Amino acid sequence: MAVNVAAIRAYQNGLVAVSGYGVSSPTLPTNGTSPLNAEIYNEIGAITSDGITEATSQDTNDIFMWQGNALAASLPGDFTKTFSFAAMETTITTLGLQFPGSTITQTAEGVTVAEKPPVRDLRTWILHGVDGTKGQRIVVPLGQISERGEVVWSSQDVTVYQWVVKAFLDPSGNIAYRHFVDSALALP
Repeated sequence: MAVNVAAIRAYQNGLVAVSGYGVSSPTLPTNGTSPLNAEIYNEIGAITSDGITEATSQDTNDIFMWQGNALAASLPGDFTKTFSFAAMETTITTLGLQFPGSTITQTAEGVTVAEKPPVRDLRTWILHGVDGTKGQRIVVPLGQISERGEVVWSSQDVTVYQWVVKAFLDPSGNIAYRHFVDSALALP
């Protein structure tokens, strides 16, 4: 079996962007290279060196038959897709994601947040990784932050906002659209 080291990916750059609060049915990117519409999508900014972690969880329901208690079928069960990362910048965008449903007001000094318990906040998410001239763009048409990590104030490290984004089915039954930019995978 031949090994092709050129097919190995190490995404060392990229971005995470999210549609604005209350933007319904934004136009989704249809490829991995077009610039994002700045009127619709806001970049999160710096992401910690851990990058983005994608996790897939699926249960199965094993069905056994009476004859010999043998496995007859294994049916797919509950399915969950998540993306986790930690944002390093404190901006209007990151504060809006950290405190959904709260009243965020810009003032002459900065920002005031009248914090309320989080509300449902479905948005479109764009996750983009770059490895030299190759890339992968994942478009999550309906995603929501389902977990928020501890926010640490420390003289030893920067403050980050740790989030897990859970993907939901769009009207077409898709949880994500993936675009791989790689001439080796392109049509001849």
